Amino acid sequence: MPDRFDKAIVIGDACVDVHIRLNDLIEGDPNKTLAHETTLGGTGAGAAVILKRLGVDTAFLGTVGSDYGGRYLLDGFRKMGIDTEMVIEKKELNTVNVFAFVNESGERYLWGFPRIDQAYCELDMDLVDLNKIKTASWVHSSGMSVLAKGSLRKALPELFRIAYEAGVPTSLDLNTRVNDLSLLDPDAVKAIRDTLPYVRYLLGSAEDEFVSFFPCEDYRDSVRHFASDTRTVIARNGKKGYFVISDGIEKSAPSYDVEVVDTTGAGDSFNAGIICKILEGKDVFEACEFANAVSASKISSVSGEITKEEVEEFMKSAVLRNCEE
Repeated sequence: MPDRFDKAIVIGDACVDVHIRLNDLIEGDPNKTLAHETTLGGTGAGAAVILKRLGVDTAFLGTVGSDYGGRYLLDGFRKMGIDTEMVIEKKELNTVNVFAFVNESGERYLWGFPRIDQAYCELDMDLVDLNKIKTASWVHSSGMSVLAKGSLRKALPELFRIAYEAGVPTSLDLNTRVNDLSLLDPDAVKAIRDTLPYVRYLLGSAEDEFVSFFPCEDYRDSVRHFASDTRTVIARNGKKGYFVISDGIEKSAPSYDVEVVDTTGAGDSFNAGIICKILEGKDVFEACEFANAVSASKISSVSGEITKEEVEEFMKSAVLRNCEE
């Protein structure tokens, strides 16, 4: 009997996020100094960080460059207690820095650099310990990880198949951030579609990502298309909250009424909340209620460094929005 890994494995992209708040530009400074914050970033790393903060034993599987960004990510993971044994370092590749320009409403505009030889979209299957995949407590990833051309496009469906067939819970966030699939490389779309048969929990943005994969006038019909006896589907819908289908039961709820500081990581936080509660034995509807609060706590926090205890305290007094259909 192989040793069990029993950690939630997040597969995918890791980068260095540089948050720049445009409203904090110092007027009159000849150097135009910007108030900024550097954090562990990427949809993969972001989900891993929130999972760990919520008390989930977590590991990250992905590729980084042997550069400043790679060292920054590995040091950050280790300081948090995220398992880095599955992280692959490649000297010839670059760790991406993503500059998030945040406006006064908390909305962000992203730009990544370098644009070539990017590490996050590569994954050498020969270097992956498949026993850890087969004995993980959970496997999660994001469509964002396969948008750029690289070997991860082929590896991701295979890793999900291995986990799924071993009985490991799997979740995928579509996370293409477009409402028209023609805007994407067809090979990226294929990688996501090839992964879908092995996804037990499918997440994504309601009115663009789900609709882009199965166009319908009512986004809920698009979401329904992906639900099955073996797959739960959860659609995030911004201020409108979420819509979930599980075992033929549908439920929706609005988001929390909070003052938005920064929307960076809202979706990753929601995903982490789902995984956290299901691993605790809660049903998906309870998990969604918690995930909704995790996301609200994240976007309304100045530091973004939320904990499970803070989220539970937040839920005691926070108020849901009054959103009409």
